[in-house]
Amino acid sequence: MLKTIAKIALALGIIIWMVASGKLDFSLVKRAFSSGFIAYIGVAIIFTQAMISSYRWKMLLDLKASSPIPKLSALALTWIGLFFNTVLPGAVTGDLLKLVYAKDIDKNLTRSFLFSSVMLDRILGLMGLLFLSGIFTLTHFEEMFSISKGMKSIVSFNLVLFFGAIVFIMLLFIPKKLQTLFLNLFNKIPVVGAKISKVMSDVWLIGSNKKTLLTCLALSMVMQFFNIMAFWLLTKNFYGKDLLLSQVFTFVPAGLIAVAIPISPSGAGVGHLIFNELFGFVGISGGASLFNLYFLAAVCVNLLGVIPYLFFGKHHNLKEAENF
Repeated sequence: MLKTIAKIALALGIIIWMVASGKLDFSLVKRAFSSGFIAYIGVAIIFTQAMISSYRWKMLLDLKASSPIPKLSALALTWIGLFFNTVLPGAVTGDLLKLVYAKDIDKNLTRSFLFSSVMLDRILGLMGLLFLSGIFTLTHFEEMFSISKGMKSIVSFNLVLFFGAIVFIMLLFIPKKLQTLFLNLFNKIPVVGAKISKVMSDVWLIGSNKKTLLTCLALSMVMQFFNIMAFWLLTKNFYGKDLLLSQVFTFVPAGLIAVAIPISPSGAGVGHLIFNELFGFVGISGGASLFNLYFLAAVCVNLLGVIPYLFFGKHHNLKEAENF
C-alpha cells in the first residue's frame, strides 16, 4: 500500500509541478480533438494495436492449449489486463488477473506456461519496438546524429538496444544441448532455481516453433508502428516545425521504453518529464503536453477493458491474481 501511494504521489507531484511551471498545458487536449478528425484516427489506431496485441498473445497460448483460444476471448482478456494495469499501480497487475481468466478457458494451460506466455508476449512487444527504432535510426543516422548532443546519445542508445534485441532473438533458437546445459545451471540456484528452469523451458518451447515466434515478432513491429503513428497523428499539429514520422521513430521509442518501467501508474508524470526532454532534443518545446495527448488517449482505450470485465461472466478477485 505504501509503495502504491508513493507511486501515485510521485506522479501527481511531477504533474502538478509541470503545470505550475508552464511545462504542461492541458488545453492542448481540447484543441487537438476540436481541430479535426486526425486525433480521432490516432485513438482508433491505438485501439487497433491493442487488438493486434491480443492476437499475438493468442498465438502463443495456442501452442499449448488443448484447442485454439477463441479470438474474442483473447481480446476480452487482453482488455481486462489493460484496464487493471491502468487502474492498479501496485504489484498485482492486470497481467496476473488475465492469467486467472485464461486458466478458466483452458485447464490444459499450466501456470508456468501462462506466466511464460505473458512474459514473452511483453518481451516480443519490446523487441518489436527496438527493431523498429533500430531500423529507422540506421536509415536516418547522420541526419538525427547531427541535430543535438542529446540526440547523439539517443541514436547510440537505440543502436545498442537494436543489436541487443537481435542477440536475444537468436538466444531463443539455441540448440537443445545448450538449453539443457542452461536448465541444469538454473536448477542449481537455491529456492527459485526450479521455477526459473520451468519458466525458461516454456520460453524455449515457444521458441522451438520458429514460425509462430517470428510471426509474433512481425506482429509486434506492426503493432508498435501503429502505436508510434498514433502518437505522431495526435501531436504533429503542435510541433511548430516539420518533423517527419520517420524522425519520430528515432526518439519516441526511447520514451515509451522508459514509460514501461513501473515507476508510476501508466507512466504518469514520469513520462511527461521524459518526453519534455526528448522533444527538447529536436528543438520542440512542450513535450510534456504532447505526451499528455497520447497518454490520455491510451488510458481511455485501456479503460474500455471494464466492459469485458463486467460482462465476461465469472468475476475473479485480485486476491486470486496475487496467489496465481
